[in-house]
Amino acid sequence: MNEHNDNLILKKIHDTVLHQVETGSLRVHSRRFFMIRFAATVAVAVLAFLFSTLVMSFIFFSIHESGEQFLLGFGGAGVLTFLELFPWVAFVVDIALLVLLEWLLQGFKLGYRVSLIVIFIGIFGGSAVLGFLIDLTPLHSTLLGLANKGELPIVGGVYESLRDNHAAQGVFRGMVVAVSEHSIIIAHEDNDRDGDDGVWNVQVPLGSGPFHVGERVYVFGLLASSTIEAQGIQLLSSN
Repeated sequence: MNEHNDNLILKKIHDTVLHQVETGSLRVHSRRFFMIRFAATVAVAVLAFLFSTLVMSFIFFSIHESGEQFLLGFGGAGVLTFLELFPWVAFVVDIALLVLLEWLLQGFKLGYRVSLIVIFIGIFGGSAVLGFLIDLTPLHSTLLGLANKGELPIVGGVYESLRDNHAAQGVFRGMVVAVSEHSIIIAHEDNDRDGDDGVWNVQVPLGSGPFHVGERVYVFGLLASSTIEAQGIQLLSSN
């Protein structure tokens, strides 16, 4: 069956070339032209894959640095909020890069012998694995540190926003400044003087804690005035 399909493809190419020769529409290029085009295609493909890998690593970094992975353990409402806060823009950019890479690969002989779906899954999987490995390095943490100092142009705002609160979605981050039997008080100040700074009294759900002053927490719950009825609380790293 594969040999039959290959023969059909070759016949189609032969007929197309023959028709172009007969009609005079076939353009003849030098060997140098094809070498330059091949080199340019390889260069763009490599750049697209590398940039896609960096974007994928940023997606992994943003999820755990923001604490949004905790939402997956806070029930159905938490899962829906996770999907709402997922970095979709970065994901769409990554998919666009992978589609570009797949289109470039179709110009090679490989593109005629392997299913486009298989090619896409292969490059997506490779990008995801390498992106995860890059996420294990200090690259994005270093860039986040530069962003916090105002020393990262263009994408600095994207990194700074990773630690924002999302009150409309019921997501809050802050440091514990006071502890009582069934509640804690948290304060958030990231030195950017925006609307996500503040102090909240958090009603702690049964079975959570204990919490201590100085700990940083990720809270998911319903806000009424300055009180949060928490559906879930998780400790954040100290950095």
